[in-house]
This record gives sequence, C-alpha cells and structure tokens, in this order.
Amino acid sequence: METLIDDVRHEAQAALDRGDFARSAQLFAQFLDRADDGDAETLAARQQYALALYGLSDHPAGEAQLRRVVEGRERLLGPDHPSTLTALARLAEALGQQQRWLEAQALAQEAVRRGTRTLGAQHEATLSGRLALAWILARTGDEDADAFVRETAHAIDSVLGRDHRDSWAAHHLRIDLLRSLDRLEEAEAEAREIIAIREQHQGGDHPHTLRAHADLALVLHASGHTADALTMIEAVLNRSTQALGPEHPFTSAFRSDRETIAG
Repeated sequence: METLIDDVRHEAQAALDRGDFARSAQLFAQFLDRADDGDAETLAARQQYALALYGLSDHPAGEAQLRRVVEGRERLLGPDHPSTLTALARLAEALGQQQRWLEAQALAQEAVRRGTRTLGAQHEATLSGRLALAWILARTGDEDADAFVRETAHAIDSVLGRDHRDSWAAHHLRIDLLRSLDRLEEAEAEAREIIAIREQHQGGDHPHTLRAHADLALVLHASGHTADALTMIEAVLNRSTQALGPEHPFTSAFRSDRETIAG
C-alpha cells in the first residue's frame, strides 16, 4: 500500500515533469528536508528536488542537494555506479551556473573519465557527463567546443534516440553555439526541429518548449528578421506570463530576450 510520502513524491515528480518547478520543489521539500540519505529511492528523489531548484534558478540550493546525492550514492552504490556519475554531471552543471567554471569542468571531466573507464564511452551515464562537459566548454568559449558539442549530440542521438531528454538538451546547446558562430541557417533548422519535438512530448506551455521558441526568436533576430523575432518573443512572453507567472525565472529570461530583440 502506498504511503502519504509516496503520494507526495509522485505529485512532486508530476509537477517537475510539467515544468511547475515551484510546486515540485515545495512538495519534495515536504518529505526530504527531514529525510536521511540511507536508501537509493530517497537519493533519487533528492536529485529530482535539485532539478526543480535548478528550474527556479536556485543553483546554490540545487548544489547542496546534489552534493548529498553524490555522497550518498558513492557510499551506497560506489563511485563508478551510473547513478553516481549522473549526479556528478548534474553537480558540475550547478557549479557552472554559478560561474565556478574550473570546478565545474573538473567534475564533468571526472564523470566522463570514470564512466568511460568502467561503463564504456557509449553508456548513458558517460554521455550525461559528456553533455555536462559540452555545455561547460561552450559557455567558456573553448576552441574545441563546436566539435565536442556536435560529436556529443550525435553520440546521444545514436545511442539514446531523439526522443531522449538528453538529446533535446544537446540540441538546445547546439542552437546557442551555432548562433554564436553566426551559422544561422543551421541554428534555425535545429531550433524548429526542437520546437516540434518539445511540443509533441511536453506541450506548448512547458518552460523548455517556450525556451525553444525563444531560442528561435533570437536566431531570427540575428538573421536580420527582427519583426518576426519580436512577434515571436512577444508571444512567448505572453504565454509564459499566463502559464508560469510573471515572476517565474523563465518569464524573466524571456523578458530579457525581448529587450535584446527590441534593441
């Protein structure tokens, strides 16, 4: 028989899946703030809690949760277990979001190194580490970022398929990088494909679907189609305000994108 905690956990996960990060974090906190880390199920929930905090741009709190996940999984499962390495990759991203790039890169490289050695280069956990490292290289302007991001996206697509969330994240990263390199036709094609996939799997009001539309608006702006870009970002901002609320971190980001496009 399911307990009340099970019900709360399921509701928290459902809220996370639909992009309601505030509700998800609130629900996860209800049972995790007093829970110890003695079992794999609790650690899995704690990682999801961290992702909800990540969605709210509360990266320091997400980092604290992820450190507990990494430590708990290393103790229970070992340092090279796929779940441990996946948590390590997420922790690297949380550090990167706080501009702690040297720490972030070292953790991501460690996740890739351990995964490649013990699981193989094509294992899902190793690819998760590669995705974290690709994001860090792209954000820090590494000269090898373009090739590494492209190879990582291709590997994830080949092994996990285009319907996997890591594939969507890899192609979002690819769009940003292509736009920064002024390869705008490629960026637009990638953006339109990701929009279609996100809408199919997550719906039009999910924060990441709206982010995909905003990415396309930024590409159109860079291509000189400012009127179309402004129309698109206005629609994204209105939809985000209604669906997520005016103070949601994604809504704030879209407001900033509109200012960029409007000049």
